[in-house]
Amino acid sequence: MTQASVRIQASPQPRSVATPDAPREDLYTGIHKALRALLCDVLVAAGRMDGFDDSETAATLARVRNLVELARHHVHHENQHVHPVLEARRRGSSAHLAKEHVEHEEAFERLETAVRAVERAGGMAREQAALALYRELALYAAQDFLHMHAEETQANSYLWQTCSEEELRGVHQAIVSSIEPELMARYVRWLVPSMTHSERVGLLTGARDSVPAHVFEGMLRTVKPHLSEQDWAKLGRAFILPA
Repeated sequence: MTQASVRIQASPQPRSVATPDAPREDLYTGIHKALRALLCDVLVAAGRMDGFDDSETAATLARVRNLVELARHHVHHENQHVHPVLEARRRGSSAHLAKEHVEHEEAFERLETAVRAVERAGGMAREQAALALYRELALYAAQDFLHMHAEETQANSYLWQTCSEEELRGVHQAIVSSIEPELMARYVRWLVPSMTHSERVGLLTGARDSVPAHVFEGMLRTVKPHLSEQDWAKLGRAFILPA
C-alpha cells in the first residue's frame, strides 16, 4: 500500500468553527488511539511469543484474533456511518479510504491464515510460522498507521469544514449505538487508557450521563487495572470512583 491520502476538497465556507473552549466532535482520534495501542501491544507479544510453549502460544493467538475482530468492526463502522457523510458532501471523496479498507480486509484474511498456520505447526516449524505471523502483523501496522493518519488529518478536516456539530454528534451516536455491549467493553479497555486525562474525563462524563449506573461502573472496573495509580487518582478528582 502506498502512503494513505484522502482525495477530497475542503469547502471554502466552514459550517461551524472550533474554538479552544469548544473543540469539534472528532470521529477518528480517540478510537484510533485505542487501535494503535492494541496493535502495538499485540505486535510486541507476537514478536516475543515462545512457540514451544503451548499455553503462551494459544493466549497470544487469541490476542491476535481479538485485534482482527475489533479492527474489522471498526472498518465496518466507518464504511457504514462515516463514508456516506463524506460522499454526501462530495461524490468520490471517500473512494481512496474505501479502497484501503478493502486492503485492510485482505490483510485480516492473511492474518487469520497466519494464525491458523501457527496452530497447525509444531517444533521449529511453529517458530517459523510465528515469525511469518509477526511480519504480517508488522506490515499491517505500517499500512494502518498511514491510513489512520490520513483519516485524522485530511478526512477529519473535511468533515469539520462541511458538517455541523449536530451532524457529527449524530454520526458518533449512530456508531456507538450500533456496537454490542460485549464488543464495546473490549473497545473501552483500550480506549480509556490510551487517552489523555481530559479526553478520559470527557468520554466518561458522557457515559455517566447517558448509560445506566451499573454499565458505567462496569466501564470503570474494566479500565482501572490498565491505568496507573496517578491516572486513577486524577479521575477520582473528577468523579466519585470506587476504591
